[in-house]
Amino acid sequence: MRLIFKAAIYQNMKRFILLVCVLFGCMRSALAIDVQLYGIIDMGLQFATTKQNLPDNNFENRFFGLATGVQSGSRFGFRGSESLGSGWRIGFDLEAGFDPGNGTSGQSNRLFGRQAILTLNAEQFGQLDIGRQINLASNYFLSIDPFGEGFGQANIGASFGSANTTRFSNALLFQTPSIEGFKFGAGYSFAAGLASIYLDNGTCVDVSCAVTVPQYAYQNQNNLRVVTLGAQYADGPLMVSAAFDKAQGPADITNGPPASSPTAWMIGGSYRFDLFKLSAVYGQSHGGAFSGQSAGTGAGGFSGINSATGSAGVLFAENYSSDSYLIGLAVPVSPRGTVLASWQMMRPMGEYAALGFKNQQIVSVGYTHELTVRTNLYSYASYGQNFAMVETAQSSMIGVGIRHQF
Repeated sequence: MRLIFKAAIYQNMKRFILLVCVLFGCMRSALAIDVQLYGIIDMGLQFATTKQNLPDNNFENRFFGLATGVQSGSRFGFRGSESLGSGWRIGFDLEAGFDPGNGTSGQSNRLFGRQAILTLNAEQFGQLDIGRQINLASNYFLSIDPFGEGFGQANIGASFGSANTTRFSNALLFQTPSIEGFKFGAGYSFAAGLASIYLDNGTCVDVSCAVTVPQYAYQNQNNLRVVTLGAQYADGPLMVSAAFDKAQGPADITNGPPASSPTAWMIGGSYRFDLFKLSAVYGQSHGGAFSGQSAGTGAGGFSGINSATGSAGVLFAENYSSDSYLIGLAVPVSPRGTVLASWQMMRPMGEYAALGFKNQQIVSVGYTHELTVRTNLYSYASYGQNFAMVETAQSSMIGVGIRHQF
């Protein structure tokens, strides 16, 4: 009996060990897919004002309180990849924006509004991204802007709307690998999902017209479609980028398709000297504009200035033209501290200059200080004159905050 009992115990132990090995093997197989949880929480205090002094339009708004997502939009996401062999990989990136001040979702309450991408990458051929993603202007000028496309109106998107972290839904985007420092990209959105204003379309003659958000339509010509192109060269301290975006309006809006197809192009670069990094950018928009930064961004919906683009993702205006400039500096002042500064100008061209729109100028300064590799403090101040090219409109903001990355 004792031998039979020992044999039974031995058999059960073998089964248990086999089960553990099977489970461990399955866990190792699952862990072979590299999945990462990541995110940013950015919060601080801000004082902001907007005002305008005209005989028929005189106002002043003030805000003091919690500002969120100033240096970087708060977010959390899941990123993963798996090797397919022979230099091929498949991956994904699902990223959700949120407001830590009240816990609400960002990007019009989308679940993964910042990006939702399936990626196919081949070392020799390049990378194909499919889904909701940012355009190439925002991607290729991120590191050229001294404020990293953050800090509200201080960022490059205040004067170059197509670089305002513009996101396209339902998009295909292909980028080549870096070849001798050069990289190229091209993308197409079948239905960008951007809100739009269709100026000079039938009875719509000013920017107070209703904003339309067309949904993905069965007929492709009834969608808002966008092309994005870009090129970049990086070699040591030098980076040079160029980008082009073009929107095509839907055909099923009231009074027919818009006459214009808004375009925006920009070219610029940065060079890192021993003591500082210098940036310079120039660009133009024609036939409309991509939405730029709003006044007082980060203050929770606070704004009092009507801009030429309003809250639209794209403004369709046949006679609209503007050009934009940026000069920026980033100066390390200690192993952990960096001073940021930039000057921007956006000028109306053609008919819009004749209509009384004025040169927008924005001067901004900031400072970031790293506490650890993932946590930093920041402070900033920015002043905009003739904000959004509206005569006498002013927008000022000053604040401090803390950003934690995980």
